[in-house]
Amino acid sequence: MTDREIKDEDNQKQTGDDSSPLSPLRGEIDRIDERILELINQRLEIGKKVGEIKKKKGSQILDRTRERMVIERLSQLNPGPADESLIQYIFNVIITATREIQKPKTIGYLGPLASHSHIAALHYFNHCGEFVEQPGFFDIFNNIKRKELHFGIVPVENSIEGAVNYTLDLFAEFEIHITAEHYEPISHDLLSITGELKDVKTVYSHPQAIAQCKNWLKKHLPHAIVMETSSTSNAALMASKDEQIAAIASGKAAHFYNLLPVASKIQDRGGNITRFLVIGGDRPERTGDDKTSIMFATNHTPGALFRALSPVNRAGLNMVKLESRPTRHYNWSYHFFMDIEGHIEDEIVFQTIEQIRSQALYLKVLGSYPIMAKPEILQ
Repeated sequence: MTDREIKDEDNQKQTGDDSSPLSPLRGEIDRIDERILELINQRLEIGKKVGEIKKKKGSQILDRTRERMVIERLSQLNPGPADESLIQYIFNVIITATREIQKPKTIGYLGPLASHSHIAALHYFNHCGEFVEQPGFFDIFNNIKRKELHFGIVPVENSIEGAVNYTLDLFAEFEIHITAEHYEPISHDLLSITGELKDVKTVYSHPQAIAQCKNWLKKHLPHAIVMETSSTSNAALMASKDEQIAAIASGKAAHFYNLLPVASKIQDRGGNITRFLVIGGDRPERTGDDKTSIMFATNHTPGALFRALSPVNRAGLNMVKLESRPTRHYNWSYHFFMDIEGHIEDEIVFQTIEQIRSQALYLKVLGSYPIMAKPEILQ
């Protein structure tokens, strides 16, 4: 007798074969389990709709009185043999799951309010969700890892300034996947309480924003004092407290800080766009128009990078980005970040990445996600 035959015989002794009197009972249990599963999912779907209505009305998700009434009603209806503690346990689990599904998705962004990251999050998520200000990029990654945020949105490159290196470094540190990309045009407005140019005596903003508007400032406010601050949002906050202060900030900041535009689009150069990455959440399905991001490290030997990139050329794939960053672990050792067109589920993309892996010391797939069309001013 073979090992497989012995194993099959043991299984039959333990569970009974098809002729066992247990078989129809087990079949009935399977059908009941399937029905229970279907009903639980139906209940969760209805619970989700209840949550949407609560959100529109401004009601709290947590309703202990209603939950207690549900448990008490079911306990009274229970004919047995399930005892009361079992009923309470099962439906407490279901109610907890319903409460969780009613919660709006939480989205972390680099604060403060009305920062470019905040605006990008509002635009990408269509103002739907709970937007949670975070003090730093590390906090966004870390809170997604700890499941305290569903999503985060982080800048990865700017059309003028180039790569956002700290974001790239964090992908090396955390096991976080990319689920989408978003391009946000960056423009600067001059905002103040009165909206009058003649009232402006001091201008505050982030150093980068000031540098991008220096010609406009020289022409229109040659005698104003220009002061640097930590962010364009902080500048808007300061402007909201003094009629003689103006802020260089986004147009959206006017709404958040009750300011009026003195002038719009005062940047000296157009085409300033930041590419953001959405991280966390579920992995998106293949659309046929996708991008895959990977990071890898190679040996510090002549031709190592060329050998790692050769599979992309042989496959005829379009490489749309390649960046390098020091690994921080070894001197003169680098991580390479690469975007290629296609989805990891595409056979040619999968095989190409595996060939790169064979040439690399280390390789991580950061995510496959739909390609977002760039704004017209970039084309």
